[in-house]
Amino acid sequence: MKPTPFTLLFAATLLGLAAIWGVLAISLSQPYLGLTLSPQPELGFVWIADVDPDGPAAQVQPGAPLDSVGPISLRPFDLVEESDTAPSYVELEDFLERQEQLYALISAPSVTLTIAEPHAAQVEISPAPSRPIRDLPLVFWVQIVVGLISVIVGVWVWCLRQTLLAPQLLALAGIGIALSAFPAAIYSARELALPSALFRTLSAINHFGTLVFGVAMVSLFLTYPRRLVPAFVLWVITAIFAVVWVMEVFRILSPGPAQAIHLPVVILMLGILAGALAQFWTSRNDPVARAALRWFALAVILGAGTFVLLIIVPNLIGFAPTLSQGFAFLLFVPLFIGVAAGVARDRLFELEGWAFSILFYFVGVLLLLVLDAILIAFVAFERAPAFGLSLLLIALTYLPSRDWLARLITRKRNVNREDLFRRIVDVALTTDRLDQEQGWHQILRDVYQPLNLAQTEQPGPTVPEIHQEGVALSLPGAGRLAPVQLRNAHGGRRLFSLRDKRFADEICAMLAHAISSRDAQEVGASAERTRIARDMHDNLGAQLLSALHSDQLDRKDTLIRQTISDLRDIINNNAQGGKTLGDLLADMQLEARERLALADIGLDWVEEGDANRDLPLAPNLIHSLRSILRETVSNTIRHSGAQKASIKFQLYESSLSLAHRDDGTHITDDPADPGHGSGGSGLANIETRVGALGGSVSWENSTTGFVIRADIPLVDMGAS
Repeated sequence: MKPTPFTLLFAATLLGLAAIWGVLAISLSQPYLGLTLSPQPELGFVWIADVDPDGPAAQVQPGAPLDSVGPISLRPFDLVEESDTAPSYVELEDFLERQEQLYALISAPSVTLTIAEPHAAQVEISPAPSRPIRDLPLVFWVQIVVGLISVIVGVWVWCLRQTLLAPQLLALAGIGIALSAFPAAIYSARELALPSALFRTLSAINHFGTLVFGVAMVSLFLTYPRRLVPAFVLWVITAIFAVVWVMEVFRILSPGPAQAIHLPVVILMLGILAGALAQFWTSRNDPVARAALRWFALAVILGAGTFVLLIIVPNLIGFAPTLSQGFAFLLFVPLFIGVAAGVARDRLFELEGWAFSILFYFVGVLLLLVLDAILIAFVAFERAPAFGLSLLLIALTYLPSRDWLARLITRKRNVNREDLFRRIVDVALTTDRLDQEQGWHQILRDVYQPLNLAQTEQPGPTVPEIHQEGVALSLPGAGRLAPVQLRNAHGGRRLFSLRDKRFADEICAMLAHAISSRDAQEVGASAERTRIARDMHDNLGAQLLSALHSDQLDRKDTLIRQTISDLRDIINNNAQGGKTLGDLLADMQLEARERLALADIGLDWVEEGDANRDLPLAPNLIHSLRSILRETVSNTIRHSGAQKASIKFQLYESSLSLAHRDDGTHITDDPADPGHGSGGSGLANIETRVGALGGSVSWENSTTGFVIRADIPLVDMGAS
């Protein structure tokens, strides 16, 4: 059965842990002195930096040079982290021979340590047969962890895409780092010496792993994301560097470690750079491939490139590296994470921002270190002031340029949000569908510069969505606008990013809000037009028609006056958005006085209470109150024969009370009323209107006069 990805990953992790167990077993099986030794090449001696109080050399005082171990005088190079930094094979063989001799001394039952001033002494100690795990330095664990992470990440990506060459090469590169880091952890973290045969074997495995990593990465860049060379070229490269490794192990035609070991590594790094440039050129019209390439090329160049620059190149030209090779292995952690993300092609649309941020801060740190070194070397600053001044200069000059550099590298244009908002509002207010569609599409083209913009079938997405690893961005429809899909952002130079999606969220929400506001305004305007038309039909039309057919001049005059008043009210309410209760009462008083005066009827108008006097009223409430009072006045004029009328309004917090009284005798519409018999509909109309407002009405007819009372609630009746 074919193993599952989890099984493969679990097996790789177990193998990595087994290798670590072997590395620990070898490291802990070495004899132990209990000394922390520090080489001082500038001064030419080995310094006792610390002493294990529970170790064999507990009686030795730290803070003095260790002159010799037995008869062998110590040299700083005896503690070198990487033996291949020896200038020549003669010196390398001398180093290995001294390692053998020193190992024999510290493996003996006892050994004499000669301490120089200021604690001059000869101390005989009995080395422990094994080294305690607590004595292993941090650099040992760094290399162990880096090797394990490289294997796990490489195999993990391969498990996801087992049939593809790129993940296979990535897994091979991870194994190469482990083959390089695990042996280096043993000899770089040794206390003093190892057997020469073990040292040679570990060094050969380290060099083999380094070449495996380099060949795998060169092959990766020559085949991913586009295959640039046929398969046989990869086999030729592999064969060439296999021969190089064999020649180095057996010292065939090799002038020295620098040429045999470090030069091939530099050549491989140059091959990686050449492959990256070639891939970048061939994928110029493929934003997905370029996004993946941009990410893991940056990771490889910054990780492996920095390792080569800080460790390999100084060794090649004869200078001591300024950084511990063991700690330099940490550079491979972000390298492998970045390469894994690029090869796995996971969320490529996010990689551009991450890649720029890493590049920006990496360059910032590099500038800081270079400036600090210049100030110390050429200006003779102390370390602390030089670092502080360097940090200040970087903060004042480089960091503020981040946005400018981002626009320069990504070639993005700033969007004028004010102008964009104006254009979106214009699109929302456009009545012609074709013009609205063209305006919206032009906004999207100006913002994202896509190579292709096409409408999609309904229903589209409800929110903007990124598709096809960032190649496409789908936007929802709004109003009459259909959903659209944009492809190949910024002329095909890059993918749509999460920042693009967030900005699309903003502009789509802005457009939807503007369109909904316009629609709400149109609904309101349509409702207002309907109300005006209904009022004109029901009131003005009926009143004018009644006036036209009326034979009574006073009634004709009254109807025309009412029509003019209603028309003025409709115009004013429409233009001003409604009246306050106080304004309405004033208008109704004026109209009632005019009508009653024409009928020779006196009016006593009373208003009590100031509650809600400034409340703006909705048009329907204005019309209903006016019609109710107008109907009561009409009843008084037509049916009462009264000489005087009294109208009283009582204003409360939540309601309005009307009491209309006259001294005449009415004929009402109520069959139970003594005055029934006119056949009119005035009181029925009043009752209907008051009921529609949620109020109540009552009337009383007697020989001494007629009274009608109405209570009308004002809650939720304000103008909206």
